[in-house]
Amino acid sequence: MRVHIFTPRFEVTRWLVTAVVVTGLIAAVSPMARTEAAPTDTGSDPVVTVTGGPIRGLRSDGIVEYLGVPFAAPTTGENRFAPPQPAAPWTDPRPAITHSPQCPQASPMPLGMALQESSEDCLSIDIYVPQNAGDTALPVMVWLYGGAFVLGSNAQYDSPARLVREGKVIVAIPNYRVGPFGFLALPELAESTGGVAGTYGTLDQQAALRWIQDNATAFGGDPGNVTIFGESAGGMSVCTQLASPMARGLFHRAIIESGSCARSPLAPPSKDIAFQRSADYAASFGCHDPQTRLQCLRALPADRLTDSATTQLNSMAVTWSPVLDGVVVTAAPEQALAAGAAHGMPLIVGSNADEGATFIALLDYARATTPTATDYLHWTRELFGDNADQVLTRYPPADFVTPAKAKERVITDGFFACPALFTAEAARSGGAQVWQYRFNDAPLGHNPLLPGAFHAAEIPYVFSALMGVAIPLPPAADQLSRHIQQSWAQFAHTGDPVTAAFTAWPTTPGSTLEMGSDRITIGDSFARQHHCDLWSDIGHIG
Repeated sequence: MRVHIFTPRFEVTRWLVTAVVVTGLIAAVSPMARTEAAPTDTGSDPVVTVTGGPIRGLRSDGIVEYLGVPFAAPTTGENRFAPPQPAAPWTDPRPAITHSPQCPQASPMPLGMALQESSEDCLSIDIYVPQNAGDTALPVMVWLYGGAFVLGSNAQYDSPARLVREGKVIVAIPNYRVGPFGFLALPELAESTGGVAGTYGTLDQQAALRWIQDNATAFGGDPGNVTIFGESAGGMSVCTQLASPMARGLFHRAIIESGSCARSPLAPPSKDIAFQRSADYAASFGCHDPQTRLQCLRALPADRLTDSATTQLNSMAVTWSPVLDGVVVTAAPEQALAAGAAHGMPLIVGSNADEGATFIALLDYARATTPTATDYLHWTRELFGDNADQVLTRYPPADFVTPAKAKERVITDGFFACPALFTAEAARSGGAQVWQYRFNDAPLGHNPLLPGAFHAAEIPYVFSALMGVAIPLPPAADQLSRHIQQSWAQFAHTGDPVTAAFTAWPTTPGSTLEMGSDRITIGDSFARQHHCDLWSDIGHIG
């Protein structure tokens, strides 16, 4: 199926920035429709039987794809704001050659253009399997998508063909609920579910992981060798699963890309904070009375519930994220890691050199604004409160070419780089083995709108195609992509990411693998370059 997009005239700067962000393949943008290509391999369509019934896949690009396979029931009616329920079984082979709809979410595109259908019947999983897997049970890598917990779908990540084909791994990508659908938390919800509140998206992920445990062998996979990995909110999802006692035994290794477990605005809030945020959200729709507001919210159409500023990426502050409900998530991820939640587990933790560029593009340039020195001072004081003077002393606007560059560096260091370091430190103190990296490549060069190794810039190096579009990396960048894919695949196989290209990658504190298409080196100045001494004294960022 092809979607034809018509672009009426509107403010030119906003459109250009949005276009750059989309073509930059960042995780905070809804996917384009998948362009169906003719299968490149001959033979009958493969059929396997999974929980629920038989499914029929598609051979393409040297792998086999099984798309849109339901792992849970639709989340309508009483299943809205509730833990996922089993999918209804079927008898005849079910075509599994197209993605399911994405879970309900506001469109990030200009004028609200929808690039993918949304539905509450969205809890499906896409599975990518090597065509010639051999007789050895393969490791399974489960990707959890990003999007600030308000956006995202598995259709964005179509496809990981080269990682699957050459790495001899199975990649599975589940949908999970986002925004209020995934993270609404109210006392009456907790009372009706044994304390579960604001963790439905997290439970969706766990339901998918249990589905993998039950069905991996049907695809030639090893349920005893599962790696979870994700970027941005997907990285925080990995952190949340590490912190959840209900996820124990569902995975065995983890990769956290630009979504640190420590000091993040996406870190799980307390129940009291989440209850207040959700009560305010309900009241905005006229659902005020605690006795009836849950019924009131469940009666509203799904698209009405996404008509809220809280469901859009408008600032570095967030409303929706997994909640410390005491049942699904029992400790903040940083504290859980330090207490041994990942004891004995291999972890890869990393960040990108210019993370902040994405947010300047989305939150400033896409709104046809350029931060001034006054804007920068106001933003810093609003976001960091009592710590603002410390931040401004270390990042004075006079030290940067423009106030935008100062803001970009604060976001890079405070929201991503140092939290990645703190995550690695907490995990090591709790007995995990951690390899830390910094991604330094610039897939779009040093253009003025989205320069350098921006947030999510590494994703095109992990996947072969995104949003249904092949990724045309230049030769040196494509070689780096191969190195990353080889390392990630080896990590999934053995728990060790060190390859010939990434040799001498140590697990010692303070060491990072510096990834670039021009050079790959081991660095020891990460904390100093990103002013992590400053950020270590700030308990919560954002």
